[in-house]
Amino acid sequence: MKQAAVVYKDKLYVLKDGKIDSIAPSKVKNYRVGALIETRSMLSLSLKLPLSTPKDQLDLQVELKLYNEAGLDPNEDYVIDYLLYEFAQENVYLIEAFAITKKEIEDRFAQVVKKLGFIDVIFPRFIAYSAYYESPSTSNDLFIYLSDEEAFGAIYQNGKCVGFRHIDSLQSMAKKSGIELALLKSLLEQKGLDSAKYTPHEKHLYDALSQTFYKNIEKIVYAINFKRSYFGIDRIDRIFIDFEGRSVPGLKELFEGFGYIEAQIEPCAFKDFGRTSSLAVALEYVKRYEELEQKLNFTIFERKKPLYRFESFWLVAASFFILIAIGGIWYYLDRKSCQLEDTIASKEQRLQQIKLLTKRYKKELIALKKREKELQNKIEAQQRLIDSYEETKEMLPVIEQAKSVRQQMINDVVEGLYRYRLHTRRLDQNSTKSVQVELISSSNTRDRIAKFMDYLYKKGYKKVFTSKILGEDGIYRSLVKVER
Repeated sequence: MKQAAVVYKDKLYVLKDGKIDSIAPSKVKNYRVGALIETRSMLSLSLKLPLSTPKDQLDLQVELKLYNEAGLDPNEDYVIDYLLYEFAQENVYLIEAFAITKKEIEDRFAQVVKKLGFIDVIFPRFIAYSAYYESPSTSNDLFIYLSDEEAFGAIYQNGKCVGFRHIDSLQSMAKKSGIELALLKSLLEQKGLDSAKYTPHEKHLYDALSQTFYKNIEKIVYAINFKRSYFGIDRIDRIFIDFEGRSVPGLKELFEGFGYIEAQIEPCAFKDFGRTSSLAVALEYVKRYEELEQKLNFTIFERKKPLYRFESFWLVAASFFILIAIGGIWYYLDRKSCQLEDTIASKEQRLQQIKLLTKRYKKELIALKKREKELQNKIEAQQRLIDSYEETKEMLPVIEQAKSVRQQMINDVVEGLYRYRLHTRRLDQNSTKSVQVELISSSNTRDRIAKFMDYLYKKGYKKVFTSKILGEDGIYRSLVKVER
């Protein structure tokens, strides 16, 4: 197919008589038809795989990585494609993988497909710049796309896309800077980021615009620096501004502030198409799709396969019917084969989904077991606490009994002291079984001590004795020990 058409905002556009014009869906049946999809609709992931990975295994490995690391929903169906870079010195593939839900694509192009019936190529705009190069390139280029709904920076090295970074769309810039969208676009086109073009009364507009642009250019520069370690990007030679065929005055000075002093800045004017250059690049991508070395395609609206007719002018009628029969058998077997392949593919996809769900449930089971262990430990701790309370409760009568025994010993000793009119210096009780009484007496009262001790014997105490008697100036100190 040498003719191409592109779906843009639900209309079809073709290159006709040197200019881009709209066309009816009924007239593009023999065209290769492409459609642009917004990059923010896609999930992306950078990953590495060994060079030893078989080519026929790359698709499966990339899909598994996207589900495991990019957080794809196992309950959704995705269309997946990727850009592949080979690094022999590290023995790895660097892969930029992208995924978008089939539902997103169906919702986005439902009206177009209803009229047209198919779309051959669905692609993000950043990859279309691979068709910008009509001959081999040896430069490091940056394409900055600016539109109301979408904006990004795409990094190209030697004519190949090596990375891109989302930035604020013009609508988002207008909201953040507080400048109405139409005025913002007019300022970018006429005055851009050139402070000399703003009057003192417009300084607040310049400040808001330059601050917003600075933050977005900073994101792009960060992406360039990140790719430097992989692709050795030591400079940017050219910066193309894809803004309806126009550039942005003053943008060069902003890039010089980030160290890109020698970079040339120019509008992305593809083949002199001016304001329609961006759409012209997209048309060129669709037209040259088969021959391009680097491409992405997320279509789910493939053309219906043509019906083949068998004709023969050299065979007799019998031979003709034999061929028809053979063709019928072949067609039947082919259909069966296709059905089996579709069934196998569907089962494999379901198997991968089950594996992903199993892995997720395994993590949840481990977490539940850990929680069960924690709760079991808490239960055991509470049980030990309850047991200690029960033991204390059981010991209370014993404690009360011991307390009663101790009190009775003191009462008996005090009653004996009172009965025999003895004086004490101190009285010590160390346990429920013994009491020590230090008595003070004169020589004529020593017989009272004997009576006091005899009194305690009669009370049932097993030992009542004095271990030491000291006398001084007619006063005696006797230490009497009483034991049960």
